[in-house]
Amino acid sequence: MKVQAQARLDSVGPFPETTHHVQDHFIDQIGAAHRTVIDARDAGTVPAWRRLARLLDAEGIVEYGMLAGEKNRADDPAAADGLIAVAGTVSGSPVVAAAFDETVLDGTQSDRNLRKLAKLIFLARRHRWPLILFLTGAGARASDPGAVPPILAQGRGRWDILDGLAELSGWSPTVAVLSGAVEDGHLALAMLCDCVIAERDAMLGSAESGVVEARSYALSGDLDILADDAESAASAARNYLAFYNSNNGANDSAKMQAHPDHDALADVIPENRRRPYDMRKVIHRFADDASVLELGAEWGKSMLTCLARLEGRTIGIFANQPKSPLAGAIDWQAADKAARFIELCNAYAYPLTSFVDNPGYMVGPQAEAEGIARHHPRPLSALHHRSVPLCTVQVRKAYGLGPSAMSGFGVGRVTPELRLAWPSVESGGMSLEGAAFLVKRREILAAETPAEATAIRDAYAEQMRDATSGVRAGRSYQFDDVILPVDTRRTIASLLGRTDRRLPATRPHPIDPR
Repeated sequence: MKVQAQARLDSVGPFPETTHHVQDHFIDQIGAAHRTVIDARDAGTVPAWRRLARLLDAEGIVEYGMLAGEKNRADDPAAADGLIAVAGTVSGSPVVAAAFDETVLDGTQSDRNLRKLAKLIFLARRHRWPLILFLTGAGARASDPGAVPPILAQGRGRWDILDGLAELSGWSPTVAVLSGAVEDGHLALAMLCDCVIAERDAMLGSAESGVVEARSYALSGDLDILADDAESAASAARNYLAFYNSNNGANDSAKMQAHPDHDALADVIPENRRRPYDMRKVIHRFADDASVLELGAEWGKSMLTCLARLEGRTIGIFANQPKSPLAGAIDWQAADKAARFIELCNAYAYPLTSFVDNPGYMVGPQAEAEGIARHHPRPLSALHHRSVPLCTVQVRKAYGLGPSAMSGFGVGRVTPELRLAWPSVESGGMSLEGAAFLVKRREILAAETPAEATAIRDAYAEQMRDATSGVRAGRSYQFDDVILPVDTRRTIASLLGRTDRRLPATRPHPIDPR
């Protein structure tokens, strides 16, 4: 074949001298175009490039479509058509990333730059690389020409993006980082990502109906992390990706150290059983030091959801928050928050640990109006369909159906790998005070003063607390073991050490798009 090809070239004869001049001319044009783009980035006038530079390792970046422009002219000034698309690494692990450039046509989406983004989605899907989107700008580009007939709907690039992000869900991590004004189509991309991070001063919404502060989206559950500035947003993204890219244990032993106050874990729980406390302190003292990343802190505040490490291994932690306005009770927001987090951890093979201090599900007219009946089964279903290990720790109370939402206990044949309790536990169909009113109702109603009624109620509650103590629960095998708080970390780490993290060969399920 090579001989035939060479013979064909020889028969043509040498190229005329002018051909080389034309070739040199095009080389010069390409070189000038590259220099224009690179010089602008080096000068710091391209904010989209600065965002990527904060995230990516400096070496080994491969860019797609640097010369793309709005038009096909050689002197088109729309650098990269307003979207920088690259393959690179974060802490040595491969990723693909894209950043819209608000200095080019307001950072809008075009069929051309979305086709670049579609290329990154292809790479993420093929190689299971995480995808990070830096989103800022005005959404779809009004001046973008419509698709050529007979395609009458949107351009192919837009369809590939929305469909592609949905296909990546639960297969490879997707992260959106929002800054500046983020409108319309850009928000559509963000809401299809697993994790959404926004700078605190970002303004989100629609060009037609108006934009609001990013915290409004955090309060409604549309954001996972609210960052103070661009640097902390990039740091949060790197931290989030590190959980996916880590193996069963960290090579750096310093990153596997326990929290300095780990031995004082029991001190977090007040002696007074009705006094609230911050479950975040329990989580931080249980996990490796400085390893906890909380998701959705501003929403569904009676439920905490955190990625963390335990002796170097990535785990997912969900827990009731007694310090919340609902005292850890599960409303529709907490149910949705826990279910989605369980799906995320199951999809990416993160073992789960739950900390339980739960008075049950919210009930009553308001809870019913908010749809608690429809939302309450979601965490039960997610736990039942999990394939990752689950360890549960009952810290204090667990009433009604609440324990099932936190541990899966009672939802069928899929039970926790390890079900632990601390000596401070109490369990039942309802709160001990509620049971006291039912059992001692006549005496309470007959009391001459409110203080006397309270004393009757509390005396019965304390009596029943002894009857439902951790020791009795252990004797009746309600838990696999009743342990001291200080032993929790060692016990769970020991069990997880018997299992390997294996990403499933096929996508187990998509993650609910919030």
